[in-house]
Amino acid sequence: MQLCMPKIHCRVFEDNNGAIELAKCEIYWPCTKHINIKYWHFMEYVMRYNTEILPIDTKDQLADIFTKPLPQETLERLRDKVQGID
Repeated sequence: MQLCMPKIHCRVFEDNNGAIELAKCEIYWPCTKHINIKYWHFMEYVMRYNTEILPIDTKDQLADIFTKPLPQETLERLRDKVQGID
């Protein structure tokens, strides 16, 4: 009896073009060796097409609410989006 494994597809939204290119790039650059070693598992998923990296405008990046100080107006707008109010 063979078990059917679910196919998982993940979308990652990134507002930094350099980060998008670095994650999609299959070439190792000496200046990014520390990143390539640490995040190889992520790039492997991108290369196998299990993970898709999509660009997003900086003002719509929901992760910013958890990673940096924001002006109150921006914080409230993103908070509402996270809560599904907007």
